[in-house]
Amino acid sequence: MHDIIKDLNWRYATKKFDSSKNIKDEDFEVIKDSLRLVPTSYGLQPLKFIIVESPELRQELQTMSYNQSQIVDASHLIIICSYRDLNETHIDEYVANISSTRDVHEEMMKGYGDFMKLTISKMDDDQKFRWNKNQAYIALGQLIHTCATLKIDATPMEGFKAKDYDKLLGLRDQNLTASLVVPMGYRHEDDEAQHQKKVRKSQDDLFITA
Repeated sequence: MHDIIKDLNWRYATKKFDSSKNIKDEDFEVIKDSLRLVPTSYGLQPLKFIIVESPELRQELQTMSYNQSQIVDASHLIIICSYRDLNETHIDEYVANISSTRDVHEEMMKGYGDFMKLTISKMDDDQKFRWNKNQAYIALGQLIHTCATLKIDATPMEGFKAKDYDKLLGLRDQNLTASLVVPMGYRHEDDEAQHQKKVRKSQDDLFITA
């Protein structure tokens, strides 16, 4: 069996974390760099990742997450946030980043920048909001795989009150909204969920050859 498949079979949605075990700094740097390298539409990266270190803040967030223990017991907690809006300034900044990174004159990138501006200008606010939010799920997939490779448990969570998170963290004023929450750390030996067989459809049920 390939190591990728072994890692993905090993991981599960951890229900109970061992609060005495912490992720090593060097492993967390790998996780952060993995998120930096996440693919997004046009490469615009309309995302921010909040690393919640304050125990007091975690306790407040737990009450907004239906009191799920993972919020406070996991070694690390990341909130994946999406931009609420995208505008021409964001695109100009991205084009400038391309120019600087690849040593290409910005004027050479003008056509690509104008194309992105035209595409985004055709979206209403709700479409842009949903488009940005979809990028968070791409990041989540990469985060889950990275953690599995490092043998770090990660639990993707949608079970939280996003509006309350946004208010507590002042996200709306930063053009952000909380899209996903991911506690990360190490499974507790008493977590019975780790012993349950993984339930997935077969390849025959999932794949269609056209």
